[in-house]
Parts: sequence; C-alpha cells; structure tokens
Amino acid sequence: MNFIISEQENLGLFSDTSRKEHLNRITRLRAEMDRCDVDGMFLTQETNVRYTTGMMDVAWPIQSYFYTTFIPRSAEKPVAIFVPNGGHIQTQATWVKTIIRWNFPVGFYMGKVGDSLIESLSFWINKLGLKNAKIATEMSAHFRIGLSVEILDKMRDALPDITWTDCGTIMWPVRSIKSDEEIKRLKESTRITCSGIKAGFESIKEGSSERDLANTIASTMHSEGGSDIKFISVYAGPERALWADATPRREMKIKKGSLIQFDGGCTYDGYHTDIKRFACLGEPTKEQYKFYEIAKKSEQAAINAVVPGATYGDVYEASQNAIREAGYPEFVTNSQAMNWTSIGHNIGLDLHELPGISKDNKEILKTNQVICIEPFFYQNGGFPIWTVSNKYGLEDQILITETGYEILSPDEFITRDIWII
Repeated sequence: MNFIISEQENLGLFSDTSRKEHLNRITRLRAEMDRCDVDGMFLTQETNVRYTTGMMDVAWPIQSYFYTTFIPRSAEKPVAIFVPNGGHIQTQATWVKTIIRWNFPVGFYMGKVGDSLIESLSFWINKLGLKNAKIATEMSAHFRIGLSVEILDKMRDALPDITWTDCGTIMWPVRSIKSDEEIKRLKESTRITCSGIKAGFESIKEGSSERDLANTIASTMHSEGGSDIKFISVYAGPERALWADATPRREMKIKKGSLIQFDGGCTYDGYHTDIKRFACLGEPTKEQYKFYEIAKKSEQAAINAVVPGATYGDVYEASQNAIREAGYPEFVTNSQAMNWTSIGHNIGLDLHELPGISKDNKEILKTNQVICIEPFFYQNGGFPIWTVSNKYGLEDQILITETGYEILSPDEFITRDIWII
C-alpha cells in the first residue's frame, strides 16, 4: 500500500475551534446526511475541510497538495483526514484522530501527484463497507473542488459503484448558522474593515491612485488585527465607474469629481467581511446624490425586511419595491428580464455563501445567519449596466437575531452616506 493509516495522540494543538464546537458540527452534518439519505461526504474545498476538521496550517495555494476529509454518516465510523505524508504534523491542530497519509510520487510535489490519494480513499471507503454508497462532494457552482479533473475522474473510475451527489444540501444548512465564536470573528472582521475604509478615505487627495488608497486600507486592516485580505476592490470614476469588483490600479489617478467605490474587506481568523462604500473628491452632483439615495433607500428597505418568519425572497422584494416607489419600476422589470435578481449573499469562511438573497427564494431567515445586503441602481434608472455612465449601491453585513437584525457595519463605524473629501 502506498499510504499509511495512523491514529494521532496529540489533538487540538492551536486548534481553530473548541472540541465541543467541532463535535457539534459533525453531529449536525450527520443529521443532514441522514435527512438527504447520503452515506458519507468527501470534502476537498479549503473552507469545507477547515470547517469540518480545523485543518488550516497548510499550503493551500500549492495545487498539488491535496488536503481532504471523509465524514461517514454513521457515528460508529470515524472521520478521517487525508494528507500527503509529512502533512500529519499539522493535523495535530485538529480534533480528528484518524489520519491517512498518502505518499508523493517520484519528483515529490512536482511529480505526477494523485495516484496514492486515490488508492488510499478507495481502500478507506471499502474498509468502511461503503463501496456501493451514496457519497456527496463539491459538485455545484457554489463550490470549487480541491482536486484536479484528472484525479477526480480516476477516483470515480476506482469507485465505480459509488453514486456521487453534491454536498450543498448538507453543508449549507449547517454552515449558514453561525456559532457564537463564528459571530465574534465576523463582528471583528467587520469592525477592522470599517477602520480600514475610514483610514483610506481620509487619505485620499487629488492625484492619489486607486492602489494608493487600497494600500492604506489594507495596511490599516493588518495593523488593526486583520488576518488576511482576499478581496479588496477599489474603482474610481468616471473611467472605471462601472468596473465592479475591479482590482485597484496604480495607473488610475483620482481627480476632482471622482466617485470612488470600495467593495470587500478583510478576514479575521478565517471569517470574511464584504461591505461597500462610496467616496467623492469634492461635492457630488445633484444627480449623483439623487441616485445614490435611491440605492440607499433600497438597501434600508431590505434591511428592514429582516424579521422573524421572513424569507430571503421577501428581503429581495422589499429592496425592489423601494426602487419602484422612487419612480423607476422599469429598472426592476429590466433587471428581472435579464435574471439580475439577487441583492446579496450569506458570508462566513467563504465570501459568498448560500442560501443568498434572491427573487423567489423561499428559504426562511434563521437566527445567527449573517448576510450581506447589496442592492444596486444605475444612472437615470438605465439598464443594462453597459448602457449607463454610473452605478450606485452600498453593502452592509447583517446578523439575523431572534427579534430582527443587528447591523455589523453601522454608521458609527463608517458612514453609509457618500464620504466627501
């Protein structure tokens, strides 16, 4: 055999979660597997592996290092982590005892990696008596499987009697409900992000570049305790006013009258923030004020709709009704005709998580879910985006509570009005 199965004695060293929280996650996932009639989950995406095992102290960006886990539905069968041989040193940070170490090929991490992982997984599934089982993995658009296509194909060939299905119906109902520790991290991430945006906006002067602004924001986030920055977007008008999610450019200089948009945030111990704010060098025009206020009222209407018993679709409809009432029903109609019918998402270890705020989503809002609300509006109510001169919107991070909501990015952290420089 080209792998080693071992039971580690040292557990929870610098752990990402408490043992109690780890066991609670596994118990809830097993209950969802039972509901979905799935016999086990093979997880490969970084955030899924981290959530279920606490495995995080490894080089995720290196494509040939595959860190995976298998969680059987039965509590009588152990959770196992699969790592390249040598990676078991870092697994001491987890609460998982069973470690399966697959060997590298000739050439180490630059060789043809994967065959021993396939061999070890096939052996393990057969050992658990699951050779004819239904197994879930990351197959849908809202995951990024942590294997190559070649390895995935070989794995399925090696397990011909397995029925594969997507793990989303199991993972998202569990991951969307945040624990007290997760909420604490999300709150801190949001506070730090707001401090960074504020420092960045305060630093803007004529001739500054988008990259100058982004660097000030990022350095402040790190100095305030942020762990990592995986998504920061800064784009300034008029040249880049429509470049949503754009990377900050050194070449793009901010000038008098520029509307500047920030989107994104930092992470705190793995947990993301995603908020949006506007600034302007000098006074915005009357039209810019008008259209921004429509977007702001749309967002506030959506926030106000976060009440016990409401659906995610109700939150979407509230935002669109505000735009209709402002005198632009055709903007809503045109957006819906093109299926641009989402105004936000859940958030946690991933920037975008499900269920998400979209038209006709019947999922009920649940206590301790954290959502990002970000409706949009375009210049003069025009649509589609490539036909207008500007777009408007803001985004806030919201904790759903037993009685309503808590805005985690409130005005006292950073104003939701246009910041005037």
